[in-house]
Amino acid sequence: MQNRFFEIFRLTAYSLGLVYVCSFFYSVFFLAFVNHSVLNQRIPEEQILPLYEEYSEGKLDFSGLLAEYQKVVSPIKDQFQKEITENPNVLLSEFYEIVFSEKPYYLLGHSVPWFLCYVGLGYLLYKKVLQIPVTNLQDELSIPILLRGISNGFICFFVVVVFGVILEKLSVPLESGVFAKKLYESIHGNGYLLAWGIYVVGIITGILEEIFFRGFLLKAFIDKGLTQEGLLIVSLLFGWLHYGEGTSIAIPFIICGVGMFFGYLYIKTGNLWIAMACHATYNSLGLVNAYLQLPVVQS
Repeated sequence: MQNRFFEIFRLTAYSLGLVYVCSFFYSVFFLAFVNHSVLNQRIPEEQILPLYEEYSEGKLDFSGLLAEYQKVVSPIKDQFQKEITENPNVLLSEFYEIVFSEKPYYLLGHSVPWFLCYVGLGYLLYKKVLQIPVTNLQDELSIPILLRGISNGFICFFVVVVFGVILEKLSVPLESGVFAKKLYESIHGNGYLLAWGIYVVGIITGILEEIFFRGFLLKAFIDKGLTQEGLLIVSLLFGWLHYGEGTSIAIPFIICGVGMFFGYLYIKTGNLWIAMACHATYNSLGLVNAYLQLPVVQS
C-alpha cells in the first residue's frame, strides 16, 4: 500500500513537472512567433518593397539594406513595445485578428510549438531522462479503428452539448477562452477558416494532445497498475491546461470530463488511435457547429 501511494505521488509529480516545463517553453516559442507576426504585419509594405527593389538592382548592398530597413522598422518597433507594455492584451488581440481575418494558416503557430515543446521535449524528458515508457504509436491502425474513434467523437460531442444546454438553463456561465471565443465568432460562414481550423485545431491538436496526455502521462500510470488513479489525475491536468484568460470556471471541469472519456477509450481499447480519432472528431464538430451556428447547439 505504501509503495502504491509513493508511485501515485511520484507519477503525479512527474506529470505536473512535465506540464509546467513544456508549458513554459511553449509560451516562449508561441509568444515569440506572435510578437514577430504582429510586428511584421504593422510594417508598411510600401516602405519596405522599394528597399528590396534597390537591393536587387544593386543600388544597395546588404549592409545598406539592413541599415535602411532598421530606419523604417525601429520607430514602429518602439511604438509596438510601448503599446504592449501599457496593455499586454493588445498582442494576442492583434494576432488573432490577423489569423482569423487574413492568415488562418498562422494557426500552425499554435501547433508547431505544441509539437516541439509537449511531444518533442516531453518525449525526451519522459523517455530518455526519466526512463518512463511512452507510446510508440504501434497500435493497430485501420479504417474500422478510425471509425470507432469517430463514432465515439460524435457521442462525446452531443453529450457535452446536452450537458452545456442544461448548465445554461441553470444560468451557469460557459465562457470560452479568448482564442476559442474569437475563433468561433470568426468561423461562421467562413469555409476557408473552417478548413484550416479542422486541419489544425481539429485533427493536429487532437492527435498531439492524445500523444502527450494519454500516450505519455496516462500510460505511465497504467504501466504501474494505477489505471483509475491515472485516469483521474491526467484528466484533471487536461482540464486545467485548457483554463485560460476569459474562461469560465465550469469549462475546465467539462474539459476534464471530456478528457476522462478519451482516457477511458484508451484504457478500454488499448489503442491510442481510437482516442486520437475521437478527440479530432470532437474538436472538429465544435468548429462545424460554429460555422453553421446550429440552433440546437446554441440554445
